[in-house]
Amino acid sequence: MLSFQTICWIRLVANRVRQRSSGAFSASIDKIVTLSITIGTASILIASMVMIGFQKEITKKITDFAGDFEITKYSGVQNPYEPTLVQVSQVSRLITDLPSFIEKVTAFNQKLMLIHTKVGVEGILCKGIDPMVTHKTLEDYLIAGRLPDLTKVTYQNELSISHHLAQKLSIQLGDTVVVHTVDPTARYRKLKIVGIYRTYLSDIDENLAFCDMRLMQRLNNWPSETVNGYTIFLKDHVSPTKALRNTILRLIDYDLRLMSTQCKYTRFYDWLAIIQKNTIIFIVFILLVAGCTMVATIMIQLMERSYMVGVLKVLGAYAWQIDSILLYNSLRTLCLGMVYGNILGIGLCVLQVHYRCITLEPALYYMRYVPIYSHWKVILCPNLLILGTLSVALYFTMKCLRQKKLIEAFQEG
Repeated sequence: MLSFQTICWIRLVANRVRQRSSGAFSASIDKIVTLSITIGTASILIASMVMIGFQKEITKKITDFAGDFEITKYSGVQNPYEPTLVQVSQVSRLITDLPSFIEKVTAFNQKLMLIHTKVGVEGILCKGIDPMVTHKTLEDYLIAGRLPDLTKVTYQNELSISHHLAQKLSIQLGDTVVVHTVDPTARYRKLKIVGIYRTYLSDIDENLAFCDMRLMQRLNNWPSETVNGYTIFLKDHVSPTKALRNTILRLIDYDLRLMSTQCKYTRFYDWLAIIQKNTIIFIVFILLVAGCTMVATIMIQLMERSYMVGVLKVLGAYAWQIDSILLYNSLRTLCLGMVYGNILGIGLCVLQVHYRCITLEPALYYMRYVPIYSHWKVILCPNLLILGTLSVALYFTMKCLRQKKLIEAFQEG
């Protein structure tokens, strides 16, 4: 039975062994192992924070503009921008029946239009935003101006476009452009550019513009309660799972179509899945290298202290006590390396968050700097993974060494 006196004895002998080994060869190996675990821990922490940072940033951009789910009519399956009328009564049950999942449900109108400038003509998807709700998340992406004024009694002839379209058409803030519809009839409007936004997501920046939803209803000759669809925004802790999608489908009419944002922007989510897969492979290789290093350290300590092991056995020490001494020193090295690794990894991430030292090419990575997601779970989980994996590697190494000695003893006898 492992008593308190035995634990104190194991710790005493382990500390004496480490002090006496300060000038030995194993001391240099111990420093190398500590450095290796430090670099490995820092690399895993940084990789985890960056990977989740990419996922959070890109997912946030997409959901801020398109929500988590989109409700439209089935007639829009062949052409998602085809006029499809949805009444408010068809989706009114969502918030009342799912208050713990749904943050808000906003109406929208959207229409394909042509925008005329002195440079040329460009097709845009003009999206009318609901004047009954606030759109603070969209305002975070504005680099100039504002969103169309939704506080007036009547609609305003105002338009907010992306920085990509503004450069392509040589449009500046305050310019007036002519837009016209082609379906069902051609109608013209002069709109003033009041805002310019930028997300670095090509599927959004290349064609999406915002105006007052009441302007879209006027162009379509629709009553105020008729819209193209509704956008569902989930709460921060809720994920758009298949089960939730099936629940929402049961609460809306059978003739409505529910599309998740992940299906609508599959390309970006596939890119995030590739980053996640590469990060996992990177972490596995680091753990393999660190595990092999720890195993080599135990073997070196065992070979260097073979005389001490023999003396302890003569004095009556059990094999598990000797193993515990070696395991204690190895775990101390492991924990020391993890502490240094956490300081290094978290320190570098803090520098990146505050100073954005490492920049990216927006055309390839959809943002201008390396994103960092700092949360206690993102720090704790990699540490538990490292500690658990290397502790298991150390345990099985000690077990294999003990079995090898027993076999050799049996052969000699």
